[in-house]
Amino acid sequence: MKRIYLQKITQHGQTCYIGKINPRDLVKVCVKVEMSEVQDAQRPLNKKRVLDIAKYISDEEGILPNTLTLATKDNSFEIKKCEEGDFYYIEFPEENSEFANYKDKIDVMDGQHRLYSFQSDICKLSEDVTYDLGFTLYDKPTLNQRRKIFISCNEKQEKVSGNLLMWFKMQLNMVSEEEKNFYSVVQKLSEEYPLRGHVIMSAEKIVNGVKAKEIMAAMKQAKIHNMLINGTPLNEDQKVKVICTYLCAWEKFASFKFATSKKEAGAAIKMAGLKFMLLLLPTIWDRALSTKTLFNEDFVKDTLNQLATHLGVERDSFFTCEQHRLNFRDRTVSDEFADRCNSILCSLGAGSFNPLA
Repeated sequence: MKRIYLQKITQHGQTCYIGKINPRDLVKVCVKVEMSEVQDAQRPLNKKRVLDIAKYISDEEGILPNTLTLATKDNSFEIKKCEEGDFYYIEFPEENSEFANYKDKIDVMDGQHRLYSFQSDICKLSEDVTYDLGFTLYDKPTLNQRRKIFISCNEKQEKVSGNLLMWFKMQLNMVSEEEKNFYSVVQKLSEEYPLRGHVIMSAEKIVNGVKAKEIMAAMKQAKIHNMLINGTPLNEDQKVKVICTYLCAWEKFASFKFATSKKEAGAAIKMAGLKFMLLLLPTIWDRALSTKTLFNEDFVKDTLNQLATHLGVERDSFFTCEQHRLNFRDRTVSDEFADRCNSILCSLGAGSFNPLA
């Protein structure tokens, strides 16, 4: 057995202890939890998240700075005071033969996904790599106390914007090639008219601004990366040119400006409207190919006018009329509206031509 040293923490009369440990050893003495199983003081364990963390730790040299929150179940891990100083310790298994006597003796109240990513059948991190995790240990809390601690660990946490996390990941080169390509296009769009001053790249405040991460998701859903010129995908600069031309045409067609806070613009300046426009772009691009027409603002406006005629709506009120406002009230309805509009646009033809020539 070996000593794991602790420091005592007191908050409103509630005592806990903090220390550090090798998670590959700790997981051996924690209560075994089945994936997706309902727990009495925890959320179900998500296998995908566990595997993602395990990959992050082993492949990307990832760090896990947050501490685990643990609870002893009985006196197996008795907390003892050191002979000298204001320190405490528990005696912890060291040899393989010792671990069997301490199986299921510690509950994980918070951080279970991080800890269970170190299970021997999941963790890919070499044993030669030193990897410690900090932990906070409560001594035999009741079920109600465990539930309150879990709430305290999670309820007061403000979720970090996925958009800001994406920005940080880009700075640290921690994104996939696909994400990098999409992000690069969005970054260029944020510097060009008409989206200049309208895209939130990290956490800046922009009234009615649209987040880079959401634009990336919309571009992916629209399959803009599949747009071709004579069988060859558009390069980055071509995508930026096409999207800018296309969105400028939308501004003139529906009489709005993206970089505005005016409420009368309706859904057009919000992410719901921008996503809808992007979902229509590949179909309108294919129409330029089929009709062998240059892809410019006049062509896009002409196509949108034909769409508006089919829908029986005035172009200036495309995003603001009561009928269409309902089409942007949630993601599912908006996607269905885009599908309906694409069906109308598809009836106008497809073919092989270079619209940028």
